[in-house]
Amino acid sequence: MKVAMFADSFYPTVDGAIVSMETQIRGLEAKGHEVVVFAPDTPDRPDYPRKVYYFPSIEFRSYKGYRIIYAAPRMMEQLRQEKVDILHCHGVASMAILSLTAARAMEIPHLLTFHTMANEAVKYYSFLPMREDVLVPSVWIYLRNMMRRPEVVIAPSAPIKEELLANGVRMNACEVVPTGVDLTRFSPKNYDRRFLERFGLDGHRVALHVGRLSMEKRLDIVLKAMVRLRKEEPDLRLLVAGKGPAYDHYRAMAQSLGVSDRVVFAGFLPDEDLPKAYATADMLVLASTFETQGLVVLEALASGTPVAGIRCRAIPEFITEGKNGCLFEEDSCAEGIRRCLARASSMKMNAVASARDYSVDACTDKLVRTYALAEEVLARDTGWKIWGRKS
Repeated sequence: MKVAMFADSFYPTVDGAIVSMETQIRGLEAKGHEVVVFAPDTPDRPDYPRKVYYFPSIEFRSYKGYRIIYAAPRMMEQLRQEKVDILHCHGVASMAILSLTAARAMEIPHLLTFHTMANEAVKYYSFLPMREDVLVPSVWIYLRNMMRRPEVVIAPSAPIKEELLANGVRMNACEVVPTGVDLTRFSPKNYDRRFLERFGLDGHRVALHVGRLSMEKRLDIVLKAMVRLRKEEPDLRLLVAGKGPAYDHYRAMAQSLGVSDRVVFAGFLPDEDLPKAYATADMLVLASTFETQGLVVLEALASGTPVAGIRCRAIPEFITEGKNGCLFEEDSCAEGIRRCLARASSMKMNAVASARDYSVDACTDKLVRTYALAEEVLARDTGWKIWGRKS
């Protein structure tokens, strides 16, 4: 089977959608499938070990690293030359429209993975001069129209599928296919105290935060919790791994809250250091209300590190209170961290066990089955227009 994957963002930008796509590509290749990538071009195009067709694009001015395709002059020719069997789009913006158009013209299955809560993203990144009470309903109208057209919509977690359905999104089929975690890369065996020494954290209990530093990730909730924990957990330090458009904002917030001596901003960690960070930290904390899956949760669990996560969207799907982590509300993050620290050592084995069901191998098998389902859905319906099914 040959799959064409379309992405609204691509390297050198690194976000959840890109990591998910890359993980799925590796999983498919390991099972003997071929993948070609269609992506927006960038001024600093990186070396990439696979065939990529780049399209002219401009940067989305309110979201650095995200690009909008404005032309695809040879897309159909390229797809036909590649003789692809499946079109799989990671995103709901310009590439979703392009890939859907191509799928209809070629009469092959089209799948779309819903990575980003677009209705939430516009609150932070819209460039349109519209009130939120007008903008958000407009996004839902677009999503309802777009997501009824692919053969299969992929939701990374069950709560996201439920949220789409609850908001009136009707799909031909919707399958829950999480992004798998690499159990050989993320393991308790990566424990390395010297990693913490590099940041002056040896001898401290460490809560780790991993992810793109942007406003919707709500690191502010964790920083405010660190203020409350100053007396209760005097040895606790927060290690923040990642960069992004809100990096300077959060550094300034830590300073203004008086916790800059308890928070280390490590920046973007190299690939070889990230597994060490997970395995050596006492816990992971995640307060983002934006997650459609939150792959960092599975990476931490696979590393034997329990997770304190906010009780919102996908996060409770992967955390069982007192077994592999703790859940908290927005106003009780400090308590969630405290509970997780208190039980951390007793939850390590359960953490590892809970990640096994989400291995790359298992999730790739489910993805391949979902591709087969898309072929079945396409075969059931012979009335196609370029923009979708005939009514």
